[in-house]
Amino acid sequence: MKNNLKIKLAFCAAGLIAFTSCKDTPNMAPPAPEPKTPKLYNIFITYGNENTETSYYTLSVSDLSKDTVITPVKSGLIPEGINYWSGIYSSFHGNNFYYTEGGNVIKKQRIENGKYKEIGNLVTQNDDWQLGMMKTVFNESGLNFLSWAVRPNVKENVIEKDLYIVDTARNMSTKSVKAIKIPVRTYDTYDDKGQLNVRTEDPITPSSFSIHDNKLFMGYLYSWDLTTKNDTTYMLICDYPSLANVKLLKDARLGHVSGTWHASSSSFLDEKGDYYFTTRSNNTNKFGFLRIKKGQTVIDPDYTYSFDIGATIPADEVKSFTTDRHAYLKNGLAFIGGLIIDVRNKTIVKNINSMGLGKVQGTMETYTEDGNPYVILKTDDARWFIAKYNVDEGTLKRGVEIKGPSGVQRIARLR
Repeated sequence: MKNNLKIKLAFCAAGLIAFTSCKDTPNMAPPAPEPKTPKLYNIFITYGNENTETSYYTLSVSDLSKDTVITPVKSGLIPEGINYWSGIYSSFHGNNFYYTEGGNVIKKQRIENGKYKEIGNLVTQNDDWQLGMMKTVFNESGLNFLSWAVRPNVKENVIEKDLYIVDTARNMSTKSVKAIKIPVRTYDTYDDKGQLNVRTEDPITPSSFSIHDNKLFMGYLYSWDLTTKNDTTYMLICDYPSLANVKLLKDARLGHVSGTWHASSSSFLDEKGDYYFTTRSNNTNKFGFLRIKKGQTVIDPDYTYSFDIGATIPADEVKSFTTDRHAYLKNGLAFIGGLIIDVRNKTIVKNINSMGLGKVQGTMETYTEDGNPYVILKTDDARWFIAKYNVDEGTLKRGVEIKGPSGVQRIARLR
């Protein structure tokens, strides 16, 4: 009996503790959802014409697809010290705008409290456009850029172009400056007077620039002339960041590399890590793609894709098409000029210019969200729109209208 009584008391005590604990425990409401931060975009435009001085404005919007009109009049912001050249040699990263001023200064500015504010700058003593940012790549090391200036190295029979690595996280300090050693060309070229050009004095015009797999990749021309008569692709590969073990690849299948020396880039990586870059043949007027597979340092001998520009793009749009920022989207699709191209299956999926909402305009960068590009359209009656192409649906929808620009350089998302 005593044992049974002890057992009953123990159960009662346990029940009392359980009851008391449940009673004292507060009701656990589900956590409140974190508030969504509203989106914000910057749109970089040029404003003016051949009779006026070009101005550079930054406009801000919260929704690129909204049916509204924006204008730089009384609302556009102008970065301090920006001019035509600095507008070209520029980049946007991490809410900060970087641009070259005067050839020997790189400024870092951002918009705070409705005004541009200088966050830092990098200055050299030289005025030969040593800090002209021709191509840029941001990675864990900071800002990597190819400088505008080149130097002849007659002793080694190379041309040197500097790679700058800049610490942008703190005070815009130079982490390193090293020379990429580019082998001189092996063929003759002549100036407009028929005089033989000196090989070690060639300007080097990079069209594509990438850093991946601990390697630096640079496609380039030996001339400022983007219609060079030499129909050979040149792709330089070297170790990064040492720049040692230079390897020069040549390919004569599809012409020379396409693109220009602006901060845009005519190349991209896909999900597999394969590197694609674009070409153009002056002899056949073909636009094409070559590929370097992940982990390789040779141009894929089993891959080429090309199509006739003249049969696809109107003559007055060819220049914009071949210099436009090339953006990889997803699943093998890329945006090139006004086309959506499947580079793996070698097909043109869509010509955006044929969709009746306007003609795609050249930009320095193409902004994408979730694999969908936002393109700049200009209508026949000179109205400018931002439009979203939905890759999955194959549809094009116009959104924000920009009042009277002479060009749109880039769209950048701040948050």
